[in-house]
Amino acid sequence: MSFVCNEEVDIFDDIYSNLNTKKKIDIFLSLHNACVEDSLKISRKYIKYSSNMGEIFTNATFDLLKVKPLKNLKCVNFCLVSNAIIHAFLQGKELPKFANEPTMALAKFIRTFYKSGYFDFQMMFEEYVFDKIKRRHLNKDVYVKDGVIILSSGGIQLLGVIPIFKKFDSNYKNNLLSKLNFAMQKYKKFSYLDLYVVFPRHEKFTKFIEIKNYFGTEASLKLVPYKICNIIYNKGKI
Repeated sequence: MSFVCNEEVDIFDDIYSNLNTKKKIDIFLSLHNACVEDSLKISRKYIKYSSNMGEIFTNATFDLLKVKPLKNLKCVNFCLVSNAIIHAFLQGKELPKFANEPTMALAKFIRTFYKSGYFDFQMMFEEYVFDKIKRRHLNKDVYVKDGVIILSSGGIQLLGVIPIFKKFDSNYKNNLLSKLNFAMQKYKKFSYLDLYVVFPRHEKFTKFIEIKNYFGTEASLKLVPYKICNIIYNKGKI
């Protein structure tokens, strides 16, 4: 079983084109682990012994099953969809298609990767940024409103964060800002807040760009390079 490339995967590789495979995998695991429950998080120990995402997911899944690859799995759960998915995985077969969703967490984990190799990196990035902000500001309220992550304290909104999983290159700032102007129209209702539009950090985007009076108000708009890693930094607002 191997990692399937598609347009979304190419977007990921484009942002991190200068990194080697293991560093890309490390970034991917940071995104993945922010989106799943604790029991389904993938340890970074697999990076050392894996050459691609397919190997990591295969090894992690077998460890979650607590069985050896050639050992048969006895179905003990009443979710037929989940059992069929797990059984197909163990047999190295194509996963069956069902109208119903599997109920077992492990079956969902397997199908997420092995169904088509597709990942919604925008969703994963949103979850990652939300998780980071929430863990950094334990004494404040963090919630999502109309696609914006709001940080508030005592009922007062302090700032808003908009994650966008696109490659932002400050060398082409003018062209990208024209695209940003179109995308930001739906956020006019938050013009009273300082807004931080965060993009994945890479070698050509390492410093934030501030745009004052963007909405014609005193609030500012900042384009921020956001580092994807498994470390929580205490400095900074987001």
